[in-house]
Amino acid sequence: MKIFLTLSVLFLSVFAAAAPFGHLENVSTQRAVFLADKLVKKQPITYCLQKGDFETISAPLSDLTRQTQAALNEWTRGVALHIEAAGRSKEFADIIPLLKSAQFTEVPCDLSNHPAAGVFFLARKNAQEADITILVSNNYCEGHFHKTSSFYTEQMSPAKPFICLQTHYASIPNDNENLSQAGLSAEQKNILTDAPKILSRVASGAYAADDQRRLWILNRLYSYDGPTYLAAVTHELGHAFGLADEYTGSGVDPLYKTATPVSGIMKRLYDPLGCSEVDGMITLLDRYTHTSRTFTSFCGKDITFVSGVQKVLKNTPTKLRVRPGLVERWSLTPVSPTAKTMLYESVRQADALDEPTRTAAVSLGVSDEIYSRGAVLPGNLRQGAWLIIARHGKKYKAAQVQYNASGRVAHVRRVQVKPTQAAQYFAEIKAAEKSPLSVDK
Repeated sequence: MKIFLTLSVLFLSVFAAAAPFGHLENVSTQRAVFLADKLVKKQPITYCLQKGDFETISAPLSDLTRQTQAALNEWTRGVALHIEAAGRSKEFADIIPLLKSAQFTEVPCDLSNHPAAGVFFLARKNAQEADITILVSNNYCEGHFHKTSSFYTEQMSPAKPFICLQTHYASIPNDNENLSQAGLSAEQKNILTDAPKILSRVASGAYAADDQRRLWILNRLYSYDGPTYLAAVTHELGHAFGLADEYTGSGVDPLYKTATPVSGIMKRLYDPLGCSEVDGMITLLDRYTHTSRTFTSFCGKDITFVSGVQKVLKNTPTKLRVRPGLVERWSLTPVSPTAKTMLYESVRQADALDEPTRTAAVSLGVSDEIYSRGAVLPGNLRQGAWLIIARHGKKYKAAQVQYNASGRVAHVRRVQVKPTQAAQYFAEIKAAEKSPLSVDK
């Protein structure tokens, strides 16, 4: 079952060591809509929670509020706890105060800007539009949007960003049933018995690393019949801060994305917030504060980030997109952390050319499809010298295209490429579609 859809909505190759996080691709263009913006500005963050007024959920809203507050604290104080537990407090002395001083305030939901919301949700007194809204409703979240069972979006203007969850997440776990399961350890039974206290401590923000460990054991124990509300809302709040899914390439910034995901809440709901999320939040906050930092990943000593971008020794694919008549691939290169450029490659059928490719390929005449290869800045702005190859049947023609600083074609000159080499370029990019890495289709 596919549980998530992000509306902000990796290739079989020789990889350098890869790290496990990604930023949403519109973080750089819509910075102010993400919670990371308010976090670095030390501004209070407001949230609201509302269920569909004509639907029934078994868990009281006060319990869901407590779990929401716990999830928000995990993305801030919880990340700080991971840093401290790794003995790296001094290294991130500028980050920890930001995380520990985060302020979250619940407000009544003002949903007047949400499309069709009035059909499913009644108005509230003293309501205000929160920085992040959480809606629990089958009718609205699944029926109205026709989406999977939980999602986050900031693309429903004029509404502010919101999270939608189906009502099955808002169920009360049966602790007696859980405690009766065979094979539970004494600690697991103790955690189930102590569940309300664990959740309350984390929700209050006054919790320690052991509370955090027990919280995610509790989440796993409660997940025997499906993902929990805590897991779902924590995952979606990761998007609200600015992080992308780890199980798909959809909506991810290829420069701030790495090729190999690891276990963590942004990949799988049964897993805790872990090393990948710590890496992601640090690089996200550095990106927002324009901090240049070189640090070793919390997921492994062979992984290094420079100014938020992974340092690689070889070209390392991070994103693949496949559309009818189009295959695109983005790769980190050894110069990516300093130049902020990526290697971009694509094969486009002649009827699926974008404007930059069409302009560059005019001199090559009739073609069945075009291969292009060169450097791009964030936003796919083409830079420097590119190789363009046109295939017509079994014949190939090639050109070198020079792009100026604004990404426009400066000049084109024909070059010679051996047919065997040209055929290999086409074959390699097409073979990427069969790679084990996620494909954005």
